[in-house]
Amino acid sequence: MGDEKGKEIRIQGAAVSEGIAIGSPFFLKSVDEDVPDFEITYNEVDSEVARYRKALFSSKEDLTRLRRDLEMEGSEEAVSTIETHIQMLEDPMITTDMEGKIRQMLRNTESVFHSVISDYSNRFSERTDSFFQERLIDVQDLSKRILGHLRTKQSGHLGEIPTGSIVFSEEIAPSHTASAHVAQISAFVTHSGGGNSHAALIARSKGIPYLANIDVAVIEQLNPERVIVDAYEGVVIADPTPETIALYREKQKQLATRYQIFLEEDHLPAETIDGINIKLYVNVGNPQDLDIFPYRHDGVGLFRTEYLFLQTKEFYPSEKYQQEAYTQLIQKMKGRPVVIRVFDLGGDKQPNLFLDRHKEPNPVLGNRGIRYLLRNKELFKMQLRALFRASIGADVRLLLPLISDINELIKSKEIIEEVKQTLRKDNPDIPDLAIGCMIEVPSAVMICDALAKNCDFLSMGTNDLVQYTLGVDRGNPLMSELYYPTHPSLLRMIKMVIAESKRQNVPLTLCGEIASSTLIAPLLVGLGIRDFSITPRYLPHIKQTLRKWTIIEAYELAQKALALTDPKGISELLLIAQKK
Repeated sequence: MGDEKGKEIRIQGAAVSEGIAIGSPFFLKSVDEDVPDFEITYNEVDSEVARYRKALFSSKEDLTRLRRDLEMEGSEEAVSTIETHIQMLEDPMITTDMEGKIRQMLRNTESVFHSVISDYSNRFSERTDSFFQERLIDVQDLSKRILGHLRTKQSGHLGEIPTGSIVFSEEIAPSHTASAHVAQISAFVTHSGGGNSHAALIARSKGIPYLANIDVAVIEQLNPERVIVDAYEGVVIADPTPETIALYREKQKQLATRYQIFLEEDHLPAETIDGINIKLYVNVGNPQDLDIFPYRHDGVGLFRTEYLFLQTKEFYPSEKYQQEAYTQLIQKMKGRPVVIRVFDLGGDKQPNLFLDRHKEPNPVLGNRGIRYLLRNKELFKMQLRALFRASIGADVRLLLPLISDINELIKSKEIIEEVKQTLRKDNPDIPDLAIGCMIEVPSAVMICDALAKNCDFLSMGTNDLVQYTLGVDRGNPLMSELYYPTHPSLLRMIKMVIAESKRQNVPLTLCGEIASSTLIAPLLVGLGIRDFSITPRYLPHIKQTLRKWTIIEAYELAQKALALTDPKGISELLLIAQKK
């Protein structure tokens, strides 16, 4: 199939972030995948050993600097972990034994090191003792650091990718999309990864086309000089003909024209035909997201602060780094409200191993969201200090993720109050901040009355709510056909939370991806949602859609949807309504 140059090859996938890209392919490898393996001569042994020693020295410099930073932050448990890694660099297994293996095996250093560590991991993974499991995690983490310094071809890092490349990989981590620049990377293509994964959310916020469900190995075997990614139709075209390239160049021009029309109509209000105003806030993971799609909006409805872990060049976002990021975002808003969600770590947003070294069999149901912060109070307090200081004189609201129990809210508020009062001893200008709960698990829906009584606002995160309600992994492309954002259970939950927020006069915002859907937005308005928080690129799409509806029409649509019990039937109803 790949030998027939001149014949374009089309492979169907699943579009998870819309757009069209034309460029050269770049195949991204992980550190473990990209380990070279070749023989060396006796004359090359000393230089290989010297290269290994240099990698150990660089790793120790990394860890020493990290330990110093952590000591300044008072993170005792994390300091202890890093100290363990530094001591391991003196272990004979890592030093003299490894050098002896290089001399004995006569193979390049990366290959020998990877082989020894793999054998070690295989032996220790069979042990169930907690001591050995902790030791194994330490070894694996340290080995990745050493391998990173050994590797000469940095194909596991986006910084080395030629401008305009289309990145192919088995999977893309949120850190990859967070560090990607639109001018450098034209598109992502992966084998795994769902449309509601956090990597996909970041790609959409940056306007980077992204296709999943593509067999990357097949594309690599074809070795195309150029590829086209059509993330509307969900297709990759390898070695496109000149005619196909011309066709897609024209489509790109049409998209650019559409973008210009959106800017010209940006002054129009977000309201229904009968004049009901709808508030459109934005979801961002980086202050620069607002520069990519500079559309009019009412403020930030969700700042995903955990993405700061992925963007900083340091090992973690320091208090100073955080305060500068929050200040930058607040200044961009010029008095408009800013809802800052505290770190929502865990699940597919794993922080560095020095913060939490315990692997979980099911991380999505484990130590994530507010649970993570309540178990890592120093990290939580550090973020709160940065947040309070940046919020002086601004309209900033604090949002707590994955609240499933009233006690989590109470404990969080106690920590927030403690940090606030401590800061006020030195600075009386430290403000009171409105505190909100995310409603994203069924238990939170069922006790939304109690949550509303104990907080200042509510925010519905429907991405996770769908996942936890239907038992469907939002990041698994094999489950995409079961991921129904219009499932009757979800619509009834939304209606329930809306009713309770109105009864208690507590503001409610819907910030899940369904708020960015032109198909679903009229239904949400009909259910009673008046505040949306959406990806910036979809602001004009949602505004245009809502300006075509009256409140009565939206209400009638919602009543018809609530009467249905089949999610497919609801989807068909919305498709018919979209043609009005």
